[in-house]
Amino acid sequence: MESNKLISTTQPSLVPRSSKLQKDIRCHQRRSTTCVTSMPNNTNKKTNYVQLYKPIYIADCCRSINAKCSYEKGDEFELIAEINEEYKHLIHLRTNSECIINRRSLQLDSETPLRLGSDDRGVIQRCLLQYNVPGAYLIRRSNTESNSFVLSIGQVSNQRHAEDWHYLIRTDPISHRFYFAQESRLQNISFTSFQQLIQDENVRNLIPLSEIIPCRIEFEEDLWHIPTRNLTFQFPIGKGEFGEVWRALWKHGHRSIPVAVKKLNPLRHDKATIDSFTREIETMKTLRNHFIVAFYGVAQDINKNETLLITELMENGDLKNWLKFHQDVPNEKIIISYAYDVCRGMLFLEQKSCLHRDLACRNLLLSNVGKTIKIADFGLSTIINKDDFLQREEVYSNKVPIRWTAPEVLQDRANYSIKSDVWSFGIVLIEIWLKGDDPYPEEKSFDSIRALVFSGYVHLRPSKCSKQFYNRLILPCLYYESYQRPSFKTLGERLNQWNQEKDEYDRLNSLCVK
Repeated sequence: MESNKLISTTQPSLVPRSSKLQKDIRCHQRRSTTCVTSMPNNTNKKTNYVQLYKPIYIADCCRSINAKCSYEKGDEFELIAEINEEYKHLIHLRTNSECIINRRSLQLDSETPLRLGSDDRGVIQRCLLQYNVPGAYLIRRSNTESNSFVLSIGQVSNQRHAEDWHYLIRTDPISHRFYFAQESRLQNISFTSFQQLIQDENVRNLIPLSEIIPCRIEFEEDLWHIPTRNLTFQFPIGKGEFGEVWRALWKHGHRSIPVAVKKLNPLRHDKATIDSFTREIETMKTLRNHFIVAFYGVAQDINKNETLLITELMENGDLKNWLKFHQDVPNEKIIISYAYDVCRGMLFLEQKSCLHRDLACRNLLLSNVGKTIKIADFGLSTIINKDDFLQREEVYSNKVPIRWTAPEVLQDRANYSIKSDVWSFGIVLIEIWLKGDDPYPEEKSFDSIRALVFSGYVHLRPSKCSKQFYNRLILPCLYYESYQRPSFKTLGERLNQWNQEKDEYDRLNSLCVK
């Protein structure tokens, strides 16, 4: 057997299958790095695995080492490095402080729920899907909040149209105890260890924990590969520049998961379309949020020479066609709810320094109950470096959705920013109130729309849109100067406040009627 190889990467690594996993892998990398073991493959079948395990130790006694590090019996530590045969360099998880402790004061926690080999939510979701056991879970580091953790579980949510769920765990800065940050029914309970947390009766009554996910998860080919033999195509549900979108069933263990499959045949398309399709795949691998369509993987149909992008299925299709199908515009409360979903998804993209660049009703999808909106179609999206002019030139050379494009971008290709997406969001709201009709309906050409926007023209209020909605939400998004437009965080706060005001109004009105 080869000796262990330690690989430090920003993305979780895939390594050849082994016949045996060592129980105590001596990974000496810190925090967000992924520790993997490379071992020989004795079969012809190409199989890889994602290593989630990093050694966790628990304290056998209480001790105060110095002003920065003291611990109690049962406290958990993450291994950084073996100093020598006697001492280990560790991170005390409750206080996030580093300690050097004699190994005789520690015990390897073989039953730990912690899987700190990756904090990438996309990889964790894919691992939960691959393991495919209802209620299987792990605790990982949060990749959005420092010194915080997340309990990730294979928990199907019809409400959010998701195959998994993620519970944020913070550390109280004073007591240094763990607590659930967003679960009101658990808000008065805190824990000194993660073992205590997962064994708590109140937690188990609320969260359907079944078993801890293994230390590693195996995949055929690679992390994002889905064999075509596991896909059963049912019927086409859409068509675009790249090709068709089909409804399909993904046979996954004993389950058949409804999915959407976007097809691309490279021989039938130009380089720009292929690049856009490839960009969408690479972008979706990195984006995981309740308000962004979940990416499951990629398949290759060798017989038809097609690349298949597999995502979650949003049963009600895109918002544009959904609006056109209905006789009238939804009531304002529903539109506020939809807009709030989009804001939360776009705020996540902003935090990831990612621009969508094609925000429009055709790229917003509805869940099967029509209550949740998710952002889709990342073919034009990109992570923009504001100083990379060549990158901006390449992005601008792609097809630009003119009716949704901000004036600064029409004027200068170097001016893409998240505030350009805010402009597009304002146009999306216009589009909703037009019941899915294109904005600037009287204008048919690029030049006429561009001239209107450059003149300072602001899209007129749709007849069914209230003045309050138009003035409070749409107009601020359509300020000519990008710096004057609100952020998605501000827009989300306004929408949330407005929704609460409407709930209170409806409550008082119902009391008056009674």
